[in-house]
Amino acid sequence: MSFILRIKSQVNDIFSQFGKYIAPTYYHDRCERSLQMYLYVMHKREILLSLLALLSTYILLLFIGFAGPNVHKINKITATEIFSESQINSSYISRLMSSGPFVVTTPSLNTYSQQLCLFLTFHLKNEEASEAFHKEIAVNIRLDGIDESNKNISIISDSSLTYQLYCGGRQCEPIQVLHLTYIAYKHYRVGIAFERLDTVNNKYVIEDITFTFRSINTSFTTLSIWFRFFFLLISFCVMFWFTHSLYRFPFVDWSLEQKWTALLLALLLVTDNPFYPMQFLFGSALPRLMEILFQSSLMCTLMMFWLSFFHGIRQNSRSFSRFYGPKLALIALLWLIMVYVMSDSVTNQLDNPIFDETKHFQNSTFLQMANILFYLLLILYFIYLTLLMMSAFTELRSMPYFDIRLKLQTFLLIFVLTISLLTIVLSSSSSAISTIPFLQMLPFSYYYGSSAAFLSLFSIINLYVCICAYYYRPSLNQHSDCRVVRDNPTLSMINDSDEDVIYGSDTEEPLQPPKLIETKNDDEESD
Repeated sequence: MSFILRIKSQVNDIFSQFGKYIAPTYYHDRCERSLQMYLYVMHKREILLSLLALLSTYILLLFIGFAGPNVHKINKITATEIFSESQINSSYISRLMSSGPFVVTTPSLNTYSQQLCLFLTFHLKNEEASEAFHKEIAVNIRLDGIDESNKNISIISDSSLTYQLYCGGRQCEPIQVLHLTYIAYKHYRVGIAFERLDTVNNKYVIEDITFTFRSINTSFTTLSIWFRFFFLLISFCVMFWFTHSLYRFPFVDWSLEQKWTALLLALLLVTDNPFYPMQFLFGSALPRLMEILFQSSLMCTLMMFWLSFFHGIRQNSRSFSRFYGPKLALIALLWLIMVYVMSDSVTNQLDNPIFDETKHFQNSTFLQMANILFYLLLILYFIYLTLLMMSAFTELRSMPYFDIRLKLQTFLLIFVLTISLLTIVLSSSSSAISTIPFLQMLPFSYYYGSSAAFLSLFSIINLYVCICAYYYRPSLNQHSDCRVVRDNPTLSMINDSDEDVIYGSDTEEPLQPPKLIETKNDDEESD
């Protein structure tokens, strides 16, 4: 027993020689000259109250979304109703069901309707309800706009596209034959005729056809414009307040979190997009491409910030090639894929209202590879982020001040990711505008399934960046003569007793700010 105790004592003596290098001290790698953040001087209960305010504000905005208008305005008309209004002889109805033509006029629209989609749903008089089949059919479409003088303005003249018709039982899956992304006229007249549908009608009698027009509810457009304006004002005020608190300090003295928060606030300002209403006034692709560019940039910058934070908090040496290079390459690839795929979809639909997005995706090997690469990069990103978080907690979770930075940012990250993923999944399942899984995964940059989804995603991003600005603003008095402090808390605790360390103890007193580095001017040195 005594032999084991002697060995243990010798091992402790050996490791004690290296203790000053293992412990984070004055000359440790984590020591960094930067401004002290307000987070260091906050009470624990103040942090809890601020997080409670964040959650309460989000829930309030979410309930406003639940009480808000529906995103889509849906109008339906059936072939039977068209025949009844036209007083067509019943002996011709069976033949017209499989060939047409049908002429349908859209309901009243305006620029706030944003877009117009037309879906066809075939209903069969099928005795064998369990039988399923698919058939390739051709649809001829003619689209005219009706101006104020009731004149027809030709937009599409007799264009034909083939579609795969999937049927099971008494109803077929809806097929989208029209997607107009800019509303220039109050009414549109659509002429539709079918080819190769008579073979289906011979075996399975087509009982009826439903024409479904889907546009954006003008009330939702109004809501989105006003709330975007509200978020724009809030983000501008927060950015002005945050930068004003930092303007007298050199940029090199800003902490890692302060630099990234300033960048996120600037991107948040353009993401709330003061040019958003231009989409309803002009048929150009530029406003829509700006929307995609701004929102994709904010999402990728936020992902880059999380990687840089959980890695950079563990080391002070952050060279571009070794520290930022691999992260930037990963995020840049994700950004390029998102911008390209969404821009390609928007521009094609804007140029061609009968553009078949599904067929284009299936025939494009490049888009399919980009889709696969996007998911692989996303999986790689979350694996990398998880490893960095585990390493940061392993090394710094017991260090005062560093532990609260880690815990707070981890909580905010999990909160934002959980809310965003749940909203995206629920929103994509409730809307069928896009048939590409990649685009259905990004309603934040493409479309929204409900008012609650819109307010959920926009509010969570705005609230997250704003509360980061609240925590990371400098705590120094602007009239102080000292410029910077050591961001390493252990330096400030060299002369402090254990009772002064607030985070890591059970006391409820505020954090004692790190000691300021006294700087002497030239007159004092001359004296």
